[in-house]
Amino acid sequence: MTKTEKKKTIYIDCGSGISGDMTLGALIHLGADVERIKTELRKLAIGSFDLLATPAVKNGIGGVDLQVILPEAQPSEGHGNHTHFSQIREMIQGSELTDYVKDTALRIFTKIAEAEGVIHGMKTEDVVFHEVGAMDSILDIVGTAVALDLLGVEKVFVSRIHDGHGQIECRHGRIPVPVPAVLEMARNSNLTIVVDEEVSTEMVTPTGFGILLGLGAEYRAELDIVPEKIGYGFGKRETGRFPAVRVIMGAIGI
Repeated sequence: MTKTEKKKTIYIDCGSGISGDMTLGALIHLGADVERIKTELRKLAIGSFDLLATPAVKNGIGGVDLQVILPEAQPSEGHGNHTHFSQIREMIQGSELTDYVKDTALRIFTKIAEAEGVIHGMKTEDVVFHEVGAMDSILDIVGTAVALDLLGVEKVFVSRIHDGHGQIECRHGRIPVPVPAVLEMARNSNLTIVVDEEVSTEMVTPTGFGILLGLGAEYRAELDIVPEKIGYGFGKRETGRFPAVRVIMGAIGI
């Protein structure tokens, strides 16, 4: 008789949207060691940075408020020559990160680049990353891949993904919410976006949605799982909702 294999599963609750820093913060709160994450991220050879994972309490619930700390010489609006998808891919592939981390991070970046290519009418290889290509977002995406590797996560489920409405200011001017890159990624996915008319700003970033697609997250309204650990990663926007991604970890028999 074959012994039942237990795989680590996480359920990402996006009732207040999702972003890269919220996701990585939740995984750190869940138990991924921030110092080990930083050690792995230094393999990217991207210069000086720091991840500040600050314990915080919001609405009476404890979690992690994650901040990417960069020197003034490395503003988060861009990263030297690493602005095109092809250059970011070369940077990751040329690093000494584990194969799991490389593959996971590149799947996430590819999903975002494909969507941006459709929106801007260009080849995926030629997509220039702005918000997503900023240093902090590169660290969020690769850091998330490292955290999942450290936690041993093999399966990801996700709730309905709540977003706001209206318009926000970005590099190209004002754009509608949900933002075009998020809608384009959602178009060929099985993930459900719920627009909250009470929130007049963005709650779902391209980085956050790209993470879900790159991880192959499957939508489940409810997941029959006995929680082992729960992590909360706080966001920066004031939306009037509980400002966190909640990640629930459990083990299911396959």
